[in-house]
Parts: sequence; structure tokens; C-alpha cells
Amino acid sequence: MSFPSLTIVMAAFNEEEALPACVERTLDFLRAHVADPELIIVDDGSSDGTPALIDALAEAHPEIVAVHLAQNSGMGAALLAGFERARKEWVTIMPADGQIDAHDLLIFFEATPGADLITSLYQNRKYPIGRKILSLGLRSLTTVIVGTRARTEGIYLVRRAVLEQLGARSHSFLLNLEIPIRAKRGGFQVRTVYMNVHDRIAGHSKATSTRRIVQTFRELFRLRLQMERERRQARRP
Repeated sequence: MSFPSLTIVMAAFNEEEALPACVERTLDFLRAHVADPELIIVDDGSSDGTPALIDALAEAHPEIVAVHLAQNSGMGAALLAGFERARKEWVTIMPADGQIDAHDLLIFFEATPGADLITSLYQNRKYPIGRKILSLGLRSLTTVIVGTRARTEGIYLVRRAVLEQLGARSHSFLLNLEIPIRAKRGGFQVRTVYMNVHDRIAGHSKATSTRRIVQTFRELFRLRLQMERERRQARRP
């Protein structure tokens, strides 16, 4: 299956071990299935060899754009920096640890006719009990505080023109919930597919540190205030 135009944004924080194999697999997919591809790799203030590795990959492959953040700012911040540089018709995200195989995007491509955003749910992931409680708690609290349920777990595929209209701005993992929430509230067509998650090539999760958890929940309450302000402004004559 051939897809016309796609940007993949890959956020990387201290992923020098996993990144080469992950990028190679992703480039193989783009060259085989996308007519006009772009891979933006964002270094989220890494302290290992990731920044130099990203620059070397960008030098070797014309499809790659290197972006560097001066300090570690969070998954959402890294993705937003990549979104700002995206130039293709559709945009998706990809972790730099190999947990998502780019070839799984074929499922998303099939769902694009008539859709603005395609989210995903994992059909094979087995979370440790602590991670499961944290994930369920965040999604439940998001529904209570924001008033809209985000039916998503994994990556998503979104029209760039729609992404630019949404105005999502969370710097934490919350960005990946904010985007479908804003899309649903904006009346855009959202579909959901089921996909598989794979073992990491190397490294460990950085999403469950205390600092990241605090940042995510703080941004959740900030999102509620932002959306309330936007509602009031929309009602003004």
C-alpha cells in the first residue's frame, strides 16, 4: 500500500542504544510505503550520545530532519517541536525505543478515508499493575476534569492542517490525550484502530518518573482552565 505524504516525529531522550535500529526500520518502511516521506527526530535534551547520533543520521539520510531541545522538557514538548517542523500532509509520532514498528502504520493508512485523526488502542500490551493503575487513573481523571474521554493508548495519525488548528500545547505525555480531546470537541472525524506494541530494543520507560507524573497532572488542571477560557471566548458576540 502506498501513502502520499507523511511526517513521522520521533522524540528521543537518551536513546543512543535503540535509535539506530529503530531509525533503520522506520526508514525502510517510509521508502517502501510513502511517496513523500519525512522523519523528524527530536533530541529532548539527552545527556548521552543521542544528539550527535541524530545529527549523523540526518547527515546520512535526506529524509531525516534533526531537532534539538536545549534541556529535557518532556515528551509533549519534544513532539510539539517536531510538529512545528512538519511539512507533509499527515503527521504521526513514533517512540525511539522500537516499541512501535513503523510497519504497523499500514493499519492507520487504511482508516484515513473520511477521517481527520486516527487514534489507537493496544491489543496485546500487558502493563505491570503499577503502570496499569497510573494509566487508568490519568485517563479517568482526564475525563472527570476535562469532560471528554480520550479513547487512545498508542500513536496517532492526524492531518497536519487539523493538527495546526487544535492548538494543543501540553509539554508532558498529556499532549497525546489533549490532541484527541480537542479533535472531538472541534467536531473533527476521529477513528480508532487496534495495534500491537513490541518489546523495547534497549533502555527503559522514562514516563513514570515522579517529576514526569507531577508535570502531567499539573498540566491536566491547566488544560481544564485553558478550555474553559476558550469556551468563554467562543460565546462572546
